[in-house]
Parts: sequence; C-alpha cells; structure tokens
Amino acid sequence: MENNIKKYKFKDIWLILFGMIFVASTLRAPLTSVGPVIELIKSDLEISNSLAGFLTTIPLILFGFVSPMVSKIVTKLTMSSTILYTLVILLIGLLLRVSGDIGLFIIGTILLGVAIAFGNVCLPSYVKWRFPLQIGLFTGVYSATMNFTAGLGGGLSYPLSEITPLGFRLSLSFWVVLTILAIIFWIPQVKSGKQQEVQATKEMQNKVQGPKVRMSTSKLAWVVALTMAMQSMVFYTVIAWMPTILIDKGLSPTAAGYLLMLNQFSQVPMTFIFPIIASKMQNQKLLVTIVSMLFILGFSLLFSQSYLVLIVGIIIAGFGMGAGFSLCMTFFSIRARTNAGSMSLSGFGQSVGYFIAAIGPFLIGFLHDLLGGWDIGIISLIIISVLFYIFALQAANDQYVED
Repeated sequence: MENNIKKYKFKDIWLILFGMIFVASTLRAPLTSVGPVIELIKSDLEISNSLAGFLTTIPLILFGFVSPMVSKIVTKLTMSSTILYTLVILLIGLLLRVSGDIGLFIIGTILLGVAIAFGNVCLPSYVKWRFPLQIGLFTGVYSATMNFTAGLGGGLSYPLSEITPLGFRLSLSFWVVLTILAIIFWIPQVKSGKQQEVQATKEMQNKVQGPKVRMSTSKLAWVVALTMAMQSMVFYTVIAWMPTILIDKGLSPTAAGYLLMLNQFSQVPMTFIFPIIASKMQNQKLLVTIVSMLFILGFSLLFSQSYLVLIVGIIIAGFGMGAGFSLCMTFFSIRARTNAGSMSLSGFGQSVGYFIAAIGPFLIGFLHDLLGGWDIGIISLIIISVLFYIFALQAANDQYVED
C-alpha cells in the first residue's frame, strides 16, 4: 500500500471527505469552548482557580502520554477502526463532562484528551495512506476544519451558555452533534476499506519498529517535535490568556471573546493554503520565514492600546497560527517515506510537542503573578515565535526520518 498513488475525483471520495471533515471538527472545538465559560464552570461546580486552570491542561498532558501509543493500537485495529472507536470515546467524554459534578467533568475531560490525541495522530497518517499524491490538499481540508470549528467553539460558547438555564452545560454539549455526524460518516470507511487497510497495516507492523526506535535519536524527528511544541505553545497560550490580555487593555469580556473567535477564523485560509504549497516545495524554509514574521508582527501589535491596531494584530497572528499548525501537520507526512514512519513521527512529535506546550499557559500565568501586567505575556509569545523559527528552519530541510 505504500505505492498506492491513485488520484481521486470528488464524486469518488465525497463520503470520505465529509467523514474527515466531521472528524476534524471534533478535535479542537471541545477544548476551545471551555475558556470562555470557565467562570461559569467555577461557579457552578464550586472549584478553585487552580483547579479550573488544571482542567484546561489535562488534555495537553494526555496528548503527551497517549500519542506514542497510537501506532501500536493502529497496527492491531487499522486506522479507520481506531478513528471510529476514538469518536465513540469522544462522545462518551462529551456527555460525561456535562452530566454532573466536578468528578464527572474531570473523567469526561480525560476521555476527551485520550480521544483527541488519537485523532490528532491518526488523521495525518490516514491522509498519507489514502491520498499519497494529494497530501497537501487533504491536510489543508482537515486543518482548516479544525481551526474553523475551534473558532466557533471560542466564539459561540458564552452566547450558547446564556440561551437556557443549562448554562455552560449546553455550550459544552453542543459538540455532541458533530461527533454523532462524524460517527455516521465514518462507519462506511471502516467497512469499505478494511481489506486494503489490513494489508497496509501488516506492512506497517513489519516496519513500524524500525522508524519508531530511531525517533528519539533522530535530529530531524526532534526538530519536527520542537517545531510542533512551539506552535502548540503559541496556540494554547493564546487560547488561555488572550481574552485576559485584551480585557486588561479595556475591552469587554464579550468583545475579547469575539476577537478570539476572529483570531481562530483568520487561521482557516492559511491552514488550507499552506499544506498545498508546502507539499509541492523541495524545502519549506521560505514558508517557515513567512510564518515566523506573521507571528512576530501580529504579537508585537498587541502592545498597542488602539482597538483597530489590536484587531489587525489578532488577524495577523491568526494567519501565522493557522500556517504554523498546518505546516507541522504537513511535516508529519512529508518528513517520512512510509506510512509507518509518518505514524511514528506524528506520535513522537505530538507527544514531545504537547508536553512542552503544556508549560506555556502555566509559565505565562506565573510570570504575570511575579512581574505584574500582561505585557510579559506578549513578550513571551514573541520569544516562542523566535524559537519556532529556529527549530522549523531545520525541520524544513528535504530529509526523511527513515534515512
């Protein structure tokens, strides 16, 4: 199956395409929808600030622990089956999270973290296996979907919580609908492609141990992982603290929430365009430079007190965030020769990346408490952007982890 190089037309793959879109729609929104209603969660569940902050970090920690295990599970179940079981676990987690007290909320969040970790690792590898000649296009499709629904999660969460007396429970359970649709559209993929995937999985099982063993000693795997780490640290720091930074500049909580949604929506075109361009280039150093410049310029504009300048900064930073994320997803596919190598690199990169990324929101909160003011948060984002450039420039070289 490594040599499956067939190109597809829309009429042949529309069911797979919609399945991928709905799966991708569940991989960020359940997380971004928590921040805007965290005060309501604290009040309803009677929890402290520190525990509330821990709730947003649980998924990141789980991403780090679970990601390396995904390739082992996939070799036993196939990618399509693994994604289907992942969606079922995600559905259970979404329902448990809004069903009762803080104990059920934490259990639901843990299940969400496990499920999303599997989805994050499986989708890049599934695209490489299913669409080897159109990696950039289909990576762009699911990356754009992830960022679009992440924006919906951040922007609609608080308004949805005000519609009924259910409060945050309604806004956090809204994503059950998309998860059910993802299950419905994904079931045919499990049935129709099982024989082909079993063959591909056998090949993966024979090869996965080689690439996986070498990941921790591969310089390329480490720079890809550290690139993922810096990109993720930017994303989750923005999700955690950007509304607070904007409120500190005089914006209302509602306006800050809408600007966060604008930041997420501005990522969408870049997440679609960049993988297509990146997959056609011998190396991606120019793209890395563009992303880094967007990061630094966008975050630098946040020092301003002008509402208009803040909007421009939010949009430019969003362009960088979308491009940076999709570039990382593309690296997982194009920096490996085989499906097995892609799966192992994706698992290793996301494990290391999310462990490091989890430090970001805590570190910036600590620096704020230590030094006062939120300019330190903006300075930290700029420093992370520079580190992204350093690591991504090396990951952009035309190399493969199997070599």
